[in-house]
Amino acid sequence: MSIKVMIADDHILMREGIKQLLEFDGSIDVVGEVSDGEECLAKLPLVRPEVLLLDINMPKKTGLDVLSELKD
Repeated sequence: MSIKVMIADDHILMREGIKQLLEFDGSIDVVGEVSDGEECLAKLPLVRPEVLLLDINMPKKTGLDVLSELKD
């Protein structure tokens, strides 16, 4: 059984690097990638990850904004 992870980062090279490192292990499945906070909030209910790797500084909504909305 693999762990479902979503990556939220506005830098594509960072997302790709993290994805490759995580999937190399074999027990982690990256189920989603997004580049801003609004896209993150929209995609979360669709992919339902178990873990969210969230960049703090993103356009539209920051990672802290996303966390605040998820908490509510």
